Amino acid sequence: MIIKLEKIISCSSEHPSYPASNLLHNPPPGPWKCAKPGERLSTVIFELPESSCIIGLDIGNYRSCVVIVDASTSQEPDNWVPLVNHQFMTHEEAANSKFKDQVQLFTKKELKAEAIKTKFDRVKVTCLQSANLRELFGLSFITLRTEVILDTGIDVFGRFKLKSEDSESDSMLNFKERFMKLLPDKQKSYKDSLLEKMKETRLSNFNKRQESEEKKPRKRPLLEKLEAGKSDEVFGKKNNSEPSSGNSDSNSNNNSSMFSNVNHNYDNGRLTDVARTPFGDVIPPEVKKTPKQVNDKKKVDRASTSKVDGGKVIKDKAKVIIISKDKCDVCSRSPDEFCKVCKKLPPPKLDKSPPRKKAKVKEVKTVKKEFYKLLDDVRFSLSGYVNPQRDEVRRKALKMGAKYVADPNTTDNKCTHLICAFKNTPKYQQLQGHAKIVSHVFIEECFDHKKRYPWRRYALSGKDKKADESEEEIEGSTSPVRPPNPYEQETDSDTDDDNNY
Repeated sequence: MIIKLEKIISCSSEHPSYPASNLLHNPPPGPWKCAKPGERLSTVIFELPESSCIIGLDIGNYRSCVVIVDASTSQEPDNWVPLVNHQFMTHEEAANSKFKDQVQLFTKKELKAEAIKTKFDRVKVTCLQSANLRELFGLSFITLRTEVILDTGIDVFGRFKLKSEDSESDSMLNFKERFMKLLPDKQKSYKDSLLEKMKETRLSNFNKRQESEEKKPRKRPLLEKLEAGKSDEVFGKKNNSEPSSGNSDSNSNNNSSMFSNVNHNYDNGRLTDVARTPFGDVIPPEVKKTPKQVNDKKKVDRASTSKVDGGKVIKDKAKVIIISKDKCDVCSRSPDEFCKVCKKLPPPKLDKSPPRKKAKVKEVKTVKKEFYKLLDDVRFSLSGYVNPQRDEVRRKALKMGAKYVADPNTTDNKCTHLICAFKNTPKYQQLQGHAKIVSHVFIEECFDHKKRYPWRRYALSGKDKKADESEEEIEGSTSPVRPPNPYEQETDSDTDDDNNY
């Protein structure tokens, strides 16, 4: 549906014979043009009869380079939302008076989704033309389009009558609510009710405890007596009449005196009284040894120090280890490892062989050559380069003594090196396997550093680059002898004969 333009709010420039009011009519009686030549911008603002969503635009141009269409609402008149920004002509066409009064249609696809959903009641059109200041410019017409949803009020579809959403009895949307009203209220399970009751009781008990008097700390009479130094009342008095026997008895008395003064009474080998620390921990009692057990232990200690085959026997827990005075068998077998018995490395063996003479390190002498003879054994050809780079690489190689081959082959006119820009050129395929294929960096670095480098460093093929170098670096030296003139040698044209490759 076409939106009618109701009135013009403002217009920056209009010609008396072609006012902006012409755009209010459909079809318009004439175009809208600016007031006089030399203007670069002209603007007109229209008001719509009601707020509408703009989903399409039809613009008829009249000698304008760019046309911009914006829209806004009466609540926010300065907040302009861009709808269309289209260039009808270039500045060059306008300057040369090659005007094309085109008509451009804009649909939903050309407009932004946010602008389509918003309802506007104001539209601003801006025309720009700064290339030809001798011509008047403007618009021939502008048409706005919107969507209209028609509601006929018919509730009959063929021979069927549609249900109205207002009636609750026939509406499927309210079916769930009506069905839930028919069901009785769901009763709570006894577990939920019991849990709620427990929470209430717990909370009430907590509040009662908070309201009651503050708790008094529990009394600890035993700890108070120990702090007051009355340990005899807690653990009892020490009995000194108990006989002591051997070191074990003295140790037990010392241990017991460290913690408490408790008497150990044994009845048929059973402990009747338990010794405790001031903090209540039980002290394990030590079993008394008879004199017979003490004598047996002394005999075992004497036997452990007896000599066996010139060595000593040492008792280490459950093992008996024999240490030899003279030599250890394990040490003699494994000279590079620690001995498991003596925990030492065996003494190193003396090398009685005569001392070896140190080999003399040969001094590497750098090979030197005259600069104009660095590449005297090189016959090269170029592929993939164009002037001026081609001529520069060729002249640098000639200055170092290389010879140029214009038309190489594999029979009579052979070349040793192919200076190639990239792979798979005709010469590359022809000389692959017959010549050393390198890039132009080989010539440039040799020329700049005055040194001949191995060619494999600059090979194009990865296989040749990874292989071992078969050449040495050769330094170039200056000489008073005048080198040959490279310009006298035969060269080819600017390009190769095989299609510039």
